[in-house]
Amino acid sequence: MNEHLIENEVAVLRRVKHPNIIQLIDEVDTPTELYLVMELVKGGDLFDAITSSTKYTERDASVMVYNLAGALKYLHNMNIVHRDIKPENLLVCEYLDGTKSLKLGDFGLATVVEGPLHTVCGTPTYVAPEIIAEAGYGLKVDIWATGVITYILLCGFPPFRSEDNLQEDLFDQILVGRLDFPAPYWDNVTDSAKELIGRMLQVNVEARYTAQDILSHPWVTDDNMENNMKMEVSGKLRTHFNTAPKHSTTTAGVAVIMVKMKERRQ
Repeated sequence: MNEHLIENEVAVLRRVKHPNIIQLIDEVDTPTELYLVMELVKGGDLFDAITSSTKYTERDASVMVYNLAGALKYLHNMNIVHRDIKPENLLVCEYLDGTKSLKLGDFGLATVVEGPLHTVCGTPTYVAPEIIAEAGYGLKVDIWATGVITYILLCGFPPFRSEDNLQEDLFDQILVGRLDFPAPYWDNVTDSAKELIGRMLQVNVEARYTAQDILSHPWVTDDNMENNMKMEVSGKLRTHFNTAPKHSTTTAGVAVIMVKMKERRQ
């Protein structure tokens, strides 16, 4: 693991505390290692939670998007951009009453925005067009990634994809930003969801939604979307992302991560 990313992540985690962000509980520094005591989140990542569930509805998806938008509003109010919003960094916390919530982790690429950023980083499927264009970017790259994730949550595959798995083709599609909601996969998804996705996946950064806009959108506040999409979405997730149900058997209240820091100390 890159030492710079580790130190960057710790610096950000020391500053943040939000119910939808994985909490840094303690640090134990030794001459050769740094131990990070992190909040333990059981339930796997976002896609694991879907594929292992017995029922999955559009309402379930909207709750997860609401949780993520809440975390992003908090970060963006502090001028912190995450820059690596993707399912692997979104963990699902399961509570004793059966409810679930989303928690954002992995702040290795997070940084404070003091002006346009130019570092090309992120994961290709979720990267915003302004990062690819290398024209300078800011907080709203996180909103683009949230739009991609929302799209996947409702159909099981990403909005921009290359048939030949070529990154150049993928980036060309992202730069154009032309959205499609193909049948039959989107036939039973509400128009409200599609409208929100369109707002998040605006190539024009000024026209793109903010985290607060997402939180205020009718789709994330509608309690009546109970159509079960479990079979359709989980099947596509397994096809496109090679996911399989995984269950945590850990019973401790924290997770301890050991980070080698020998180079720093020499």
